[in-house]
Amino acid sequence: MRKSFIPIMLLLLVAASCNNSKNEVETQLYTLSDSVYLENEYEEGYSYYTINVDLPETQNATLKQSIMHWMFAPEVKDYEDFLQTDMDRFFDEEGSEPKSVYENNHTLAEQTDRYVTYITEGFLYTGGAHPMPWYYGTSFSKIDGSIVGYDMFDDPEQLAPMITENIRKQHFEFFDMEEDMIELAPEDYLQLPTNEPWIEADSVVFCYEPYEIAPYVAGMPLCKISKEDLQPYLSEKGKSLLNN
Repeated sequence: MRKSFIPIMLLLLVAASCNNSKNEVETQLYTLSDSVYLENEYEEGYSYYTINVDLPETQNATLKQSIMHWMFAPEVKDYEDFLQTDMDRFFDEEGSEPKSVYENNHTLAEQTDRYVTYITEGFLYTGGAHPMPWYYGTSFSKIDGSIVGYDMFDDPEQLAPMITENIRKQHFEFFDMEEDMIELAPEDYLQLPTNEPWIEADSVVFCYEPYEIAPYVAGMPLCKISKEDLQPYLSEKGKSLLNN
């Protein structure tokens, strides 16, 4: 028994190592940035466009394809041409006035042997009092390449009380804001964020968009809930990604 046991264990360790290596994601930064000088009867200045993308490099073809489709849309064959076209459109439309700015960043933030998480953040300014920012994460399963979100849970609506409590504690109390900014009675619960949740370290992150539950000055209310606290709500997919 002992003679056959050792080789089998070695084979299992080699297989696991090969599988982890196959799923490992490395990145190559691609940046597209340009500016155009513009002037009109009221002002003059530059309009800016910048995008930074951590392109995925991995032997896991399904995972790579899923990330690339998420970044650029499934029909895109040439991402450089796609981004150049988008930049030209920006200067013709939203960025056709001085001091307009578009910036977007897709950054690989974290990965384990089961998932990869990207963070997307940026803003668009086309005049007025303030820019429109965005911030959200997207997690991908290394098991099947799929995007991970509310399908981590059997019934996401059951999370509403927990999200509401943690948003109050982690966001509004942290920023010392009045609770009535969210226009919510103590016995009510917030709607689920439009953004899908994402995995980050030992937590799952829930983040609202500007204006979704509060005024612009409140920013993008965000809370992190530990994997341990979420255990009773996990679907089979969630358990396969979050549990060791």
